[in-house]
Amino acid sequence: MIDSLISFLEELMVQPIFYPLLGLLITIDALCPLVPSETVINLAGAFSGSRGVPNPWVLIGAVTAGAIIGDNLCYMLGSRLIGVVNRLDPESKAGKAMEWVRVNMNQRAGVTIIVARFLPWARWIATIALGSVRYNWFLFFFYDTIGVLLWASIGVGVGYLGGTLFADYPLLAMAIGVTLGGLVGWGIQKAQQAFFEWNDVRRGVSAL
Repeated sequence: MIDSLISFLEELMVQPIFYPLLGLLITIDALCPLVPSETVINLAGAFSGSRGVPNPWVLIGAVTAGAIIGDNLCYMLGSRLIGVVNRLDPESKAGKAMEWVRVNMNQRAGVTIIVARFLPWARWIATIALGSVRYNWFLFFFYDTIGVLLWASIGVGVGYLGGTLFADYPLLAMAIGVTLGGLVGWGIQKAQQAFFEWNDVRRGVSAL
């Protein structure tokens, strides 16, 4: 069964259609963060590292294109979707992400846009919130593109690293690739919080 699964994945990922399908998945994820796009990206990167397919550079391109399209669609729909955001349960995962976005957005919108790309609910809320208040689109596009390029490169890259290190054990390689990807996103969020808290203390201002 395991061999059949690996064969199926290899057959799927070697097809040219895989890239546009992946880009479409990433676009849908930007509009509705219930799709586990990070897992798919890490998995594809790990498979590339262990099996040689799909091409990692084309993967990054497909992921980048899909994320930029999705984020900008979400930004344009901001005024229509902000009501959904405002009704989120404050105690839910999405609600806590909303609070994180609002606190950080008031102080440093550019960095928040970049970091939010690594946090599924936060990036969705940030794009909607910015669109709803008509935040400068050029600045949004600029910061979002930087965040997307980093997100796509790191997501594929850590998966690829796991796949390369454990090329003889494809399932283990994929599991490690996905785990590394999750740890990177978590680490970026914690590093951002620690830096902002340090900077606020240095400046003698409240983080809130």
